[in-house]
Amino acid sequence: MPDFFWSVDALVVRDNAVFGFGWIFHIDQEIMELRLRINIAGKNSISPTYLVADIGKVREDVEFKFLDQLKARHSGYVFYGAFPVGREISSVDILCLLQNKSTLEIPVPNENLTRFSYDRKVSSSYLFFRQLYIFSKRGMGLIRAGKYNSLWSKVNRYIGGRKNGVLHEPGDLKELLLTSESINLTVIVDHDLGGGANDYRERMVDSIICQKGSVIILTFHVPTLSHILVVTNSRINYRFAIPDKEFFLRAIGYLDVSDIVYNTGVSFLRPEETSPLLIQLKQITSARLKVLIHDYFVVCPSHFLINDEGKYCEIPDIDVCNRCLSRNQQGFSTLFSAQDMSKWRAIWGSLLNTCDEIVTFSNSSLNILRSAYPEIDPLKISVIPHDIRHLKGKSPRILSTSHLQIGVVGQIGFHKGSNFIQRLAIEIKRRKMDCKIVVIGTIEANCDSTIVTETGAYEHSELPDLVEQSGVNVMLFPSIWPETFSYVVHELLGMNLPIASFNLGAPSDRLSSYPNGLILDSTDPKDVLNELISFHRKLYLS
Repeated sequence: MPDFFWSVDALVVRDNAVFGFGWIFHIDQEIMELRLRINIAGKNSISPTYLVADIGKVREDVEFKFLDQLKARHSGYVFYGAFPVGREISSVDILCLLQNKSTLEIPVPNENLTRFSYDRKVSSSYLFFRQLYIFSKRGMGLIRAGKYNSLWSKVNRYIGGRKNGVLHEPGDLKELLLTSESINLTVIVDHDLGGGANDYRERMVDSIICQKGSVIILTFHVPTLSHILVVTNSRINYRFAIPDKEFFLRAIGYLDVSDIVYNTGVSFLRPEETSPLLIQLKQITSARLKVLIHDYFVVCPSHFLINDEGKYCEIPDIDVCNRCLSRNQQGFSTLFSAQDMSKWRAIWGSLLNTCDEIVTFSNSSLNILRSAYPEIDPLKISVIPHDIRHLKGKSPRILSTSHLQIGVVGQIGFHKGSNFIQRLAIEIKRRKMDCKIVVIGTIEANCDSTIVTETGAYEHSELPDLVEQSGVNVMLFPSIWPETFSYVVHELLGMNLPIASFNLGAPSDRLSSYPNGLILDSTDPKDVLNELISFHRKLYLS
């Protein structure tokens, strides 16, 4: 029997960008790092480009296929990044670093590589049908495993994010709107990755439509590496593929725009173009420009401010930033080809100086923004916490209090603390404690299954019942970056649950005045476990 299993489900190349996903696991060894080596064509000696994968993704279809392999569940990976502009790819390899320090090299077959262009309709159709075939195979695995909620969620994310059609000429956009809909428009620039920023945008769009307005959203569909234009009001809701940002700028020039909102530009190709685009848009339309700080992309391409060592950077000197950026694979850092922090801050500083209003959602975010841009006019910055009225839920009962039982809520990727939870589980097992960690949601890491369990994806309304059924008595918010806000923390606060978090960002600001809150002094699993034990004793045993 082989000891190594893998699949490259899709690998898409457009211009100088690469997106791919699949699954990989070794039956004995933990995978420490997965890299994509992009070999560049040409006579001259050109160094390959390396992209580090986001690993540990839940693949329930692979888990069902390999029922006897514990590592199959978290075998998913995703690649997304860029290689030098104007270069052609000759071949691609996957390099897999194992726990025993050995490296496995996997040549990716050419048939797995899809080269995509906006102008090549055949390529576009081929890409759609190939990815649809891949998702259908994955879907059958989920159906056989009985994971209908996961299947529905994945189908909605992929199909919902694709285009309905193509805009061929910039003037076509105006033709879609009635005369009454072509005035006082709102234009929003936002990613299409899900999460809190997209939830905020959807509520903003709903509010505008309720007031008889129309909205045009420029977003980016990562699986097809395509810019998408969403046109929506009470009458229509269309998604169109467009070739680039310049097309978007020309199309908007035909319309009467009153408001421009930058929600976030994370994941867009050539991100250095987004700030000049917004400034030009304001100049063309004379519209009011608002910048929202959902993340720290205006501060750094590593938009969670996680450095090349996998830790919160604390906004160091610019020289330190430049050394970090050249090595940093966190977030979407590789999409910024210049890799020069002075240029990045100059580009985004221009937007912050040009805009009419900047909104942060916590004082913590305000302080970080001022640290990076001390010259910003303080009169244009507002701190407006998110509206959380829709998060109200019943308070679950704490059914067991005799031993510490830890609850973690959400989709826990690296920046949300998956690696920390993995290490915390090791420490719990080392001490032979009667303590479990229940992830209400999913975690993107292979954790000891005798300590860590997952409920899987859930609906918001299910959270109180899931917390109650899990038997947890202390909630841990393990995010390793200074979150600008946290819906999860506010949900847990609304349920009157005890919560611990690191001393980072908006969550710690909020918990500092919460009677059943704990701000952890350390990020070391040994110290954290001691603090959680003391917290549990104080809550239930004193």
